[in-house]
Amino acid sequence: MTIPPLDDEKVGYGRPPRATRWKRGQSGNPRKKPTPEESIVDLIDRLLLQEVRLTISGVVTTVPVLEAIVSQLQLLEMAGNARASKILLKYRAFASQHAEKQFRLIFKK
Repeated sequence: MTIPPLDDEKVGYGRPPRATRWKRGQSGNPRKKPTPEESIVDLIDRLLLQEVRLTISGVVTTVPVLEAIVSQLQLLEMAGNARASKILLKYRAFASQHAEKQFRLIFKK
């Protein structure tokens, strides 16, 4: 007389043998479509928009990385650093060329 198999050991349609079942966390499609690589522009945007903590005059604020870089360059420029002045001039020229033109209305009394 044979011993009937337990429910976990039944084999048939939709119940493969226990030895051939996928292990927990194993993908059913190991050669799946690869994720696209991040473009260099997206990488730079993501890195420059990350938030960092910045302390100015004892006050801690959270600002994007780009703002922290520019504020550090401004501090160095005010201290007389010629290289920081040159870099800030390049940033300002780039920003003025690529900024959207906006109309500014000024009302005088």
